[in-house]
Amino acid sequence: MRIQTEPAPRLAATRLSRRARGVAKISAICGLAWRSLWLLSMMLVVESCVVADPPEYRTPVQTRPVLNVYSAVPTATHALVVYASSKTPTSFTVQVRSEDAGEDMRALFFLDYQLAGHSKLISKPIPASTYDNTGRNIQYDWPPPAKTDFGCHFLSLIVAHRSSFLADNEDKLDPRFADDDAAIVTWTVNINPQPDLALENCPTTALPTVP
Repeated sequence: MRIQTEPAPRLAATRLSRRARGVAKISAICGLAWRSLWLLSMMLVVESCVVADPPEYRTPVQTRPVLNVYSAVPTATHALVVYASSKTPTSFTVQVRSEDAGEDMRALFFLDYQLAGHSKLISKPIPASTYDNTGRNIQYDWPPPAKTDFGCHFLSLIVAHRSSFLADNEDKLDPRFADDDAAIVTWTVNINPQPDLALENCPTTALPTVP
């Protein structure tokens, strides 16, 4: 005798089981979304960490010296009265700025520069620096003048790079470079002036003779 058994009837899914499967699907989708966002964020971080190429280095270009005449001491806008009997030297100070590209400069003080009987007072070296250096000052203490210097004179300061002077005469500018490199400031000095402080005897260049 055969006994035939029938399979147990499949239980219908309850609302709770269906909700659980829905939650599982949502969790799987959320997990995938979070993993995608994590990968995207990692890509952005990697891209942001890429090191840019270093800026190209350029050799600094040498510039013409600039003398700050506005802040010069004493001022160059008025005649300076000087007495030979004074025991205190007259101090001159001027700020200079320049991009030197490693080349030193020279500062020369002249009395009556490029005029008959002119004389060099002093030559001072100026170490090379950059234009951003605002602390470079040229200073000179001019001793009391001799009696032979009474009257009106011009005291000039000339600054240029060393290569702008003649190789065989370091007190004279090379005409090929002077116009593009040299800077100059001039003070008018009246030594032991007359009571009216007149400047009528200031030296001048000789005028050509008319034939």
